[in-house]
Amino acid sequence: MYNQLLHWPVWVSLSLSLIRPSFAVTNSYNGQYADDCPELCSRAGSSASNWTHIHRVKELSSCNQTILFRLNVQRLIDDPHTVITIQGCTVTGAQDAGSNLPTPQEAHSDGVDVAESPSCDAKTENMSAEPGLGGQSNHAGVGAAPNSNDVQHATNELSTFLRQASTCGESILFAKHLTAVVGMYSGAQVVRDSALHLLDMFHREYINGQPASLQVCSEEDAAKTFGVYAAGFPDISVPQDAVRAWANGQCINGSSPAASVDMGVLVASIKNSNMTSFSSSSTNSTVNARRSHTLLARGNCRTEQVKQGDSCASLADRCGISGNDITKYNTRSDFCSTLKPKQYYCCGPGDLPDMRPQPDPDGTCHVYPVAANDGCWAISDAFGVSKDDLETFNKKTWGWAGCGSLQLGQRICVSKGNPPMPAPVAGTTCGPQVPGTKKPTDGTDFAGLNPCPLNACCDVWGFCGTTAEFCTKTPADNGGPGTTQPGKSSCISNCGMDIVNNGQGPSSFEKLGYFEAFNVERKCLHMDASNIPTDKYTLIHFAFAGVTANFDVELGTVNGQFERFKGLKGPKKVLSFGGWAFSTDQATFQRFRQATNPANRGTFVNNLIGFLDKAPDIPDIEPGSPDEGDNYLGFLSLLRSRLPSSKTLSIALPASFWYLKQYPVKDIARYVDYFVYMTYDLHGQWDVGNKWAVPGCDGGNCLRSHVNKTETINALAMLTKAGVHSNQVLVGVSSYGRSFRMKDEHCSGPFCTFLGARGHSQAYEGRCTGTGGYISNAEIGEIIGKQQNYSVVQSFVDKDSGSNIAMYGEPGAVDWVAYMDGDMKTDRIDWIKQQNFRGFSDWAIDLESFTGDEDNSGDDGTYDPDDDDWDWDFDGDTACNDSPGSLQSIAHGIDGMKKKCASLYTLKALSGMIDESFELFGKNNKGYDEQFGHYATWVKENIDPKLDSFMAFGKGDGNEFFTCTWKVGRRVGSGPCRGMPHYWEEESTFTVEYKLSDEDGFYKAASEKLGIDKDWIAIGNRDKDYDCRTNVNEATQGRPGRGSGISPPCSKIFRRRMNVPVKAADDKIKVGNPKEMLSNIMPNIAALKDTLTSTYATVGLGIYDDTQDRADVMDAVVGYSLPVLQLSESVDSMKTIKGIGEKANADKKRNLILSIITYVLMALPFVGEAVGPLVGSATAVARIAVLVTEVGTVATTIADIVADKDSAPFAILGLILGSGLGGEGRLSRQEGLSKASAARRALSADDLAKYTDSFKEKDALIQKISRKGSCSK
Repeated sequence: MYNQLLHWPVWVSLSLSLIRPSFAVTNSYNGQYADDCPELCSRAGSSASNWTHIHRVKELSSCNQTILFRLNVQRLIDDPHTVITIQGCTVTGAQDAGSNLPTPQEAHSDGVDVAESPSCDAKTENMSAEPGLGGQSNHAGVGAAPNSNDVQHATNELSTFLRQASTCGESILFAKHLTAVVGMYSGAQVVRDSALHLLDMFHREYINGQPASLQVCSEEDAAKTFGVYAAGFPDISVPQDAVRAWANGQCINGSSPAASVDMGVLVASIKNSNMTSFSSSSTNSTVNARRSHTLLARGNCRTEQVKQGDSCASLADRCGISGNDITKYNTRSDFCSTLKPKQYYCCGPGDLPDMRPQPDPDGTCHVYPVAANDGCWAISDAFGVSKDDLETFNKKTWGWAGCGSLQLGQRICVSKGNPPMPAPVAGTTCGPQVPGTKKPTDGTDFAGLNPCPLNACCDVWGFCGTTAEFCTKTPADNGGPGTTQPGKSSCISNCGMDIVNNGQGPSSFEKLGYFEAFNVERKCLHMDASNIPTDKYTLIHFAFAGVTANFDVELGTVNGQFERFKGLKGPKKVLSFGGWAFSTDQATFQRFRQATNPANRGTFVNNLIGFLDKAPDIPDIEPGSPDEGDNYLGFLSLLRSRLPSSKTLSIALPASFWYLKQYPVKDIARYVDYFVYMTYDLHGQWDVGNKWAVPGCDGGNCLRSHVNKTETINALAMLTKAGVHSNQVLVGVSSYGRSFRMKDEHCSGPFCTFLGARGHSQAYEGRCTGTGGYISNAEIGEIIGKQQNYSVVQSFVDKDSGSNIAMYGEPGAVDWVAYMDGDMKTDRIDWIKQQNFRGFSDWAIDLESFTGDEDNSGDDGTYDPDDDDWDWDFDGDTACNDSPGSLQSIAHGIDGMKKKCASLYTLKALSGMIDESFELFGKNNKGYDEQFGHYATWVKENIDPKLDSFMAFGKGDGNEFFTCTWKVGRRVGSGPCRGMPHYWEEESTFTVEYKLSDEDGFYKAASEKLGIDKDWIAIGNRDKDYDCRTNVNEATQGRPGRGSGISPPCSKIFRRRMNVPVKAADDKIKVGNPKEMLSNIMPNIAALKDTLTSTYATVGLGIYDDTQDRADVMDAVVGYSLPVLQLSESVDSMKTIKGIGEKANADKKRNLILSIITYVLMALPFVGEAVGPLVGSATAVARIAVLVTEVGTVATTIADIVADKDSAPFAILGLILGSGLGGEGRLSRQEGLSKASAARRALSADDLAKYTDSFKEKDALIQKISRKGSCSK
């Protein structure tokens, strides 16, 4: 299809290392961001560091699943001075949520070595509690009330989480589902079952009356408080404020009492002397009291340390005292609700000794991970230090921005000493928080650890990028390492966005133009390679060549253009490899990676060098795109070492961090002469739905220029920062535009939006380029010049983007297109030169203007009047000696010709066609053994793809004849294959087993619809190594006309189909060789020539119509025309075979098979019954045409005609050769030609439509000549 051929080159840097999907990271065009949804809770596991870290509330809004999350409740997140850190994970259902969630206690540990409290070191007693409903947070929200169903869904997920949690310790957790956010607090002494009961109670009450909250609150003892609060999203601060109050030992106001319930709480095993009665006895066995062996100085108390998950009840048991005594010896009012791991406490009377933490033996400070309810005051009290001490201890601590900005999970110092390594964060790709990073021992600054690929900027959250968001330093007011201002992402390493490495310019400025050899596939706007304006360029790149399965050079349909390209004089000539279809088709998209693999690299390089030997005037070979940077570097190194010094090597690079980041471009620069940097296609229809594509445009569908100068500068800064010098870079400019259908034709600014889905542009198609969203400068020039019928046409220069803008269309349907006209391109090129770049690269020469090449049509050259040997002169009233030559020329001048001359000229032209056919058939009979010898192989190679398509999931017609059994993960099922659930759309690993349920129906359909005989089919397995998911992070798919054609990275899925139809073994497949019919054709061609020569003579001598019926000489023209033209079509097919046959072993093109089939079918009347045993009947031959194409193609429709031996082609040839018709006796030549002419005229329009276009064009010329000639004398 033309739309595939239109797409742009694939080039080089197509591969990248995949970010592990469990880390929930999106790779965008300019950098890395968190995914729309955090990591799945079931995959993140128990470590809090594996939960996705979120730093903007809006990042929660894009996820339509339920999110569980934590944050430090002490600083409200809607406070503009708050630096936000939210730890979240996604749940997709109860089974998923409960499979592997961390407990609240595990969530606090964050990898710090703390002791657990087995069985909570306490017992459970039930107490009577009176819940309060409907209390209000002190913080007012600004959004709408949540949907009731969303609140219930979020509450259910909180319950699911708690069921997996331990009974021990304080729990703070939030859940967000669509419009609702629910916050929960459960004090350290509230047992899990009671918390679940209270959550269920809130759920029921919310359904009935929708109270915003439920609390069981004790201001005297926050450890026995439970609360839950619901609000509308994004008002997270509303439930956060309520949770903060409960954690701080406060209750929210305005609640109404509900019926009392029993609530289980943890209590000390030893009874208090003044113990309050509980409503029921203990449900847990008494835990043995343990006493400390610590020796105390006079006046100091006996001490123990708090363990993870402790409550005051477990502390009392550990001391062997009552619950009342523990609060008597530890008098701080919030003591029980602010317990910290490793905190010391008193087990008896006296003062707490100086137990302030000390540095570790290696000099690192004593580390404490910030918990969800921590403030500096609680931490300082717990560890016996002051807030000023904390500020002093943490001046160099990563992320320390002061006591007012504590982040959940942050590692801080609670003693003197060296700063610790910050906590690892899953998904980070740069900086010190990348999991597994070791603390440097050589004094390396933490900020320089794990630098970004390409020396791109690393932001404080551990993501790489190239825009201002990543590259601008915005540290906190205290200037601490790893800090940032609220709402920012301060750069920590490789900061800045300036172009560097551009101090020295090139020795000469290069002017490169790309030539789309496939431009002839377009409707118009054609340019022949011989007409390239060589005076405008110093380099010309020919697009494209491909790579065969044998790692050889493939030119395919552009071979003719390439031959003319080689003849150009002046600029250097470069062959470019790639192309969109080559880079995305399943059969070829991994070809470059395979070619550069060490196992194949030598073969590929040898073939490239061998190709150079056959094209000595082509100085550059431009390799295409592998999938692995190291392999590609090795390939370039080897190729460079083998290339002659006179040859140059270049590669093209996409202007995208996402694509380029895996390539060692600084090292590659040692082996290439220059880089082509594709600074176009920076935006397009593919941006839709990508909130990172356009900063500030969450929908991705804002009107932006694909050649934006600011973004071009940013891309050039990325490349030069990576170590590439400017004098090695050719900067991309364009001769085409990217167009969009405006949502509002009166809104054309950078935040105005366009219509259409990600893969579907609603923009007008160019009359030549024929692809919505992609239009050439030539077509834009026509539109602006009002040469097309649009009522709305405007154009202007957008200085901000350095682009031309045009708007055109009809009211209510106006397109916006950004492009570069001649002046804009000149300005950009001047700037490129000023920045010391090597030159510019223009895509593409053939898109800039109309050249007139599309008007070069006419005779196909099968007859050259200078080559014939007709030299007769005839006397008479009119001399007919100066033949115009071709049929087209005769038809063009028919109005001024006499009838006799017109018939003579036409018969002479037809005779020339016979001569050429006879000569070529003769050559084929001697020299085409190799080409025809591969015919059967080519046919066989089409069987398996055809069967695979016939059995395609969902849409394949072959599925109706089978039943299937499938397994997808843990799911299994069976039934008709046509009715299977569409599990293949999930892009999951699966196995499916087929069973043939209608054997006769299947093989009949295979024969009729596919052209495949039963004997050609076997039953086997299709078990590919893997496929690649299409939903990769950045959408490079669906970019028609794109200047990179870049293959997306491969996320592997494995699919297996068992007992499915496949190609039979080769020895089971018998395909007739059409070469055998050549010897049967030759006698009839000779006989046809003899009769035509004789007829020509009788016409020339004026005796053709000397019969009783006054025969019409135009009957001879029409009568001979059909067999001659049909024979000519067969010859044209042979020309195709000959032209491609030299490389048939490597290519095995479908076109060759069709050419052979067309040759056979068009020549069939000349063979007669003899063809049967040689190549099969016309129906059998047509079946092969169905195999390689579809029903209704030219080859199959021609078969409809020639399958009938009484049809016009057979009848006419029989009449001409004198065999008679239907049992009639032998006819005179005039009678036979008269009947042959009538038979041709009787050929229906439907039958005529079945012939090839070139046949119909020539036949139309014959009919024009015969009609006009009949009217002349």
